[in-house]
Amino acid sequence: MTFFAQELKKIADRSELICDPKYVGRVCMFRLSDDITGKMEFATEGVQGNFSAIKITLFNRKEGVIDTQKTSLVDIIGMKPLGKDRSSPIRSETEPHIWIYGKEEWYGFTPTDEDYSAMAQSADDYIGMFADLEQDETMDMGM
Repeated sequence: MTFFAQELKKIADRSELICDPKYVGRVCMFRLSDDITGKMEFATEGVQGNFSAIKITLFNRKEGVIDTQKTSLVDIIGMKPLGKDRSSPIRSETEPHIWIYGKEEWYGFTPTDEDYSAMAQSADDYIGMFADLEQDETMDMGM
């Protein structure tokens, strides 16, 4: 399992809506319903090799992409203090991101359990809008 898949697994394991995820390369695939499949991945925001956002794309198996949401990690877990080995009198905090510099790793900090839970909650908040929609459509058909 790749570093990206391991980190996505830590988020998916804490999610209430991501069930039976599959990890392929750098992405987490999951099924929201019979018709809706989701893809969660870390994404860049303009800096090559710096993965500073979580991107979720939802697909309808018959109609294609339903919606895509990219949320910056700094908006979810805030700025992070740099580790002791990277301390600097000029800059003591960093926007959270995974970087590739020889290998993939978090830049200057390691996420806490609370950080992973916050990332999972953010994913659930977004996915939940579509899970509710799917339930509403199912209920409407039954009437």
